[in-house]
Parts: sequence; structure tokens; C-alpha cells
Amino acid sequence: MSVDNYIIVITGLGGQGLISMLKTLGQALLTMGYRVITSETHGLSQRGGKVTCFLRFGSKLNAPIPMMGTADMIIALEESSILDTLKFVKPDKSTRLVISTYEKEIIDKKYPSLNYLIDILFEHSDKIYFIPATSIAEEVIKSPKVSNTVIMGFILRFLPIRKELLEDSLKEQLIGRDLDVNLKAFEEGRNL
Repeated sequence: MSVDNYIIVITGLGGQGLISMLKTLGQALLTMGYRVITSETHGLSQRGGKVTCFLRFGSKLNAPIPMMGTADMIIALEESSILDTLKFVKPDKSTRLVISTYEKEIIDKKYPSLNYLIDILFEHSDKIYFIPATSIAEEVIKSPKVSNTVIMGFILRFLPIRKELLEDSLKEQLIGRDLDVNLKAFEEGRNL
């Protein structure tokens, strides 16, 4: 797959492993021979605060933060956080939206209903995937910390990364930490 400039936006909450996901994907893409640029905008965010990361790869890259309307894929590790990144969706509705069904309600804030969310998302994209990553992590893997790895397994089908290289990148990022459960979560995501 020849790629000039592929843009992934990853959004969620601090502590969900967004930076780990960014590093793991970036390393695998570098190993595949792509140029890779990453960045994150989390400001004063803390565990539980909103975080947005950007990953660009290909042969022709510009600045790390993409212009509005240019993302090829947006990954939301918390369901409502997708709403903050819709400005990056392409006008032709071709951006893939991969959304974990995990919900983190905020005290004194009304959480968007599923109907509202679906209506808004279909206005922006024809490629929407709701993934029960947290349920899989908790119920199948028995480790709630690996929902981001379930998502990585799922999105592999859309990216020019060989499975073995993404597994190697996971192993490198997780030296001595929960490697077995992450590899199992990765397989569960691939099998969705």
C-alpha cells in the first residue's frame, strides 16, 4: 500500500493509554519504512482529562497537527470524546470513525444519548465502527487497562502494518508490563 500522507487522530481521556497507542503504532509504521510524525495536545490534562493525539505517516508529510477536514481515521477511546474531533473529518464522509463504547460521565453534565451521537456521526461519516473494547478487556481479558490494545487489533485491518510488526512494537513498548494480556487483547480486536 503506497501512502503519501495518512492522518490518524486519537482522542480519549488521560490514563487510557493514548500515548502508548501512539508510540506503538508509530514504531510499527517506522519499521515498515514510513516517515512518521506524532504529537499530542493534552495541555494541563490529568488522569481522566481529555487528550488528543495525532499520528501522520507516509512519504509526504507536513506539520504534525492536521488541518481541519483531513483525517483518514479518528479513534475515540471514550465514546463522547469523538464529538471534540469531528472538525477533522473529511467533507466527503470517508473518514473512518472507530469508537470505543466506554462512557465516562462527568458530574453535573448531561452525557449525549446514543441516538444523538449516532445522528451526529452519520452526518460526518459513512464509516463508523462502535467497538466494545472496555467490555472485552474486562470480561474476556480480565484486565480493564487493555481496551486500547483491543482497538489496535481492530484497526490493523485498515492500516498498512504487518501483524507481526505491530506485535513486535507492542512487545517493545511493554517490556516487563502486562505483555501477555495485551497480546491477547490485540488478538481479540483482530477477531472482531
